Amino acid sequence: MRTGVVAVVLAGGLALTGCSAGGGEPEQQPPPSAPVPVSSPSTAPQPAAAPPPPVELGGSSTLEEVRRRGSLLVGLRAEEPRFATRDGGHYRGFDVEVTEFVVRELGLDPRTQISYRMLPPTLRDGSLARGEVDLLVGGAEPGDSGVDAVGPYAVTADGTEHYLGIKSGDAALHDRIDAALATAVRDGAWQRAYDETLATEGVQARPAPR
Repeated sequence: MRTGVVAVVLAGGLALTGCSAGGGEPEQQPPPSAPVPVSSPSTAPQPAAAPPPPVELGGSSTLEEVRRRGSLLVGLRAEEPRFATRDGGHYRGFDVEVTEFVVRELGLDPRTQISYRMLPPTLRDGSLARGEVDLLVGGAEPGDSGVDAVGPYAVTADGTEHYLGIKSGDAALHDRIDAALATAVRDGAWQRAYDETLATEGVQARPAPR
């Protein structure tokens, strides 16, 4: 009997010792952290495309006016529907594609910073000098009074050269537009624009050698 009592007492003492080893309080486990949601690459919102950075053209009075106004005023040839047409408020054609080459090179956004006008020859003459347009796409010729012809941007099968026209005296703008045309030929953008526009109209044309 005494042996059994002693065993019970010893067992109780050991149990009390185990409870007091942690300072008298049972150890508390921290709650599990909430899982952090991970966005799937296919569903995560994508930032909007930033507009092209502005290009510094020292001494370009035309570009200074364009930036003040917020848009480039472009005159298209009303008598050349194979090069440019208007469908409601939408303009399309090779000359429109060429315009977009240029405005990107100038650091403008072609989606929001171009204002087109379809101009017959009678309204096109003198439009640059009067400030009605900043750029003529086609309809400009070297030697025209008050016009600086840039290009040509296309040469048709009959040898006709098609030029861009800007107001004379803006050498910085001339050089930048000429660079835009050269880049479009070099990177294949000119050829893609031709294949999608003039080629479908049966117009044979090539870029001018640069």
